[in-house]
Amino acid sequence: MSLARALRLAAQVREAAARDPIAALRWLPLQERYLRSQARYRLIRAGNQSLGKTTALLADLLLAATGRHPYRLAGAEAAGEYALLCASWSQSVAIQAKLHDLVGAFAHPKTVFSPIRGFRGKSPAVEVRHERGGYSLIRIRTTQQSVLDLAGSSLLGAAFDEVPASEGHWSELLKRVQAFQGWLSIGMTPIGAPVDWVRDLVAAGLLEDLHSRLEPAACIPVGATHPRCLPDGRPMDAQWIAEVEAETPEHEREVRVHGGWEIRTYDRMFAAFRSTGTTSHVSPQSPPQGVRWLLGLDHGSRIGKQVAQLVAIDDRVPDSVHVWLVDEDVDAVGQSTPDEDAGRVLALLQRHGLRWGSLAEAWGDRAYSRGAERKTNQALFAAIARRLRVPQSALTPELRTVKRGTGHGSGSLSLGCRYLHHAMVQGRLHVHPRCRHTIEALDRWDGRDDDWKDKVDAVRYALDSYIFARGVGARPRLVVR
Repeated sequence: MSLARALRLAAQVREAAARDPIAALRWLPLQERYLRSQARYRLIRAGNQSLGKTTALLADLLLAATGRHPYRLAGAEAAGEYALLCASWSQSVAIQAKLHDLVGAFAHPKTVFSPIRGFRGKSPAVEVRHERGGYSLIRIRTTQQSVLDLAGSSLLGAAFDEVPASEGHWSELLKRVQAFQGWLSIGMTPIGAPVDWVRDLVAAGLLEDLHSRLEPAACIPVGATHPRCLPDGRPMDAQWIAEVEAETPEHEREVRVHGGWEIRTYDRMFAAFRSTGTTSHVSPQSPPQGVRWLLGLDHGSRIGKQVAQLVAIDDRVPDSVHVWLVDEDVDAVGQSTPDEDAGRVLALLQRHGLRWGSLAEAWGDRAYSRGAERKTNQALFAAIARRLRVPQSALTPELRTVKRGTGHGSGSLSLGCRYLHHAMVQGRLHVHPRCRHTIEALDRWDGRDDDWKDKVDAVRYALDSYIFARGVGARPRLVVR
């Protein structure tokens, strides 16, 4: 074959893929099982970012809406209305982008898509050309909306990306598809929302459960002999799967990696942490020059509940951020006042030649109340300013409160633990022996809300802006010690 002809054929393949991206896809076994299913109510279940459950969910939705589904033509003889339900508007933008990438030439000519906002309109929707004439409409909704907000016109089908917020959302959509004997699907990793009611539907035979563990055979496209490759060309083989498992906290591995129903409970949350031996994370090594200094505070009024953690972080190499737990202060008496807490925090900094202004960031937990006692970041920050004899308005950095803003909520603890776990596995966490309470907590905490958790919380709070990778304003100057 001549080079010119080969180039023409390659160009034709690219043009065909641009017109119909779905036709160019090679399905993994789980994806094909889902597409071939004849059940009206289906669940495709797998781990995070591995076996393409969202791609299969969206392709199935588009094939039905365009009247081209090779296995499920019932109910799609004419154009109609469909719904795609996402967990939140912010999360939906990434899902809308995937949907847009799969539409190809079937999108209405006036379709407008923004990678920042998604499909145009206050109520996002996309029209797709139907094979038998006309256009189908796919409305984008979220399960954060009220169940009543989902009421409306009859639907030919609807797909939930991730676990519906409640069984009420599922029940409401069942009503929407009844008139046309339509279908419902869920694509999910069983985490982030209650899933017992989904399991009950499966057990009752009312929802077909299509599930696959992350295993080498599951990563080989149907009809192929070699596994799918990652964007960098690395094969999704047994070695890669083993690394994915190692990088996932043990108690989350069954769900996040393999799409299992339950998070298994283990004796230790941080099974990767080593306090002794040749691979120990505990070392008297000091952080290098030019690190950023962070402070994390967990409030409490009983013995051992008021915790301050001094952390140094070197983020000059973005793909290899090292964390040093340098020192701690734990109230050994209990019943301390904000003024006494302020004195201990300043003493903690002074032990390392630091001032309050040496900190790049300072984070504390939400207000703590127990009976008549109350501790807040505002009260502590005011006490620190008084001890330093400076106006509070002139004191920087501000002592800010965690657990507020995008990304925080019921999943913040899990995200923080995964961040620490990855640092442990990759040898980027260093704990000084003087942090004896923190070392014991990392060794012994089993995930319960107990005194060990307070020490872990203080570490998580110090690292808040790194765990959630969000902007924190102008970057403070680096302080050289």
